[in-house]
Amino acid sequence: MSKLKGPDGRIPDRLPDGRPAVAWERRWTEGTLPLWLVATAGGIAVIFVLGIFVYGSYQGVGAGG
Repeated sequence: MSKLKGPDGRIPDRLPDGRPAVAWERRWTEGTLPLWLVATAGGIAVIFVLGIFVYGSYQGVGAGG
């Protein structure tokens, strides 16, 4: 696997013909933080926050008089 490197050492986003330099499949599974891990953690965080709001909205029901 050859990695094309720019003048500053980074891989360019696009090849000269316009195709992505790194396929989305590799972006999804490789890297410092794979995208599947970021997406999973983000989804869990959203569900957790929504759960807090739903839980809080039912705390006042039936309480007091």
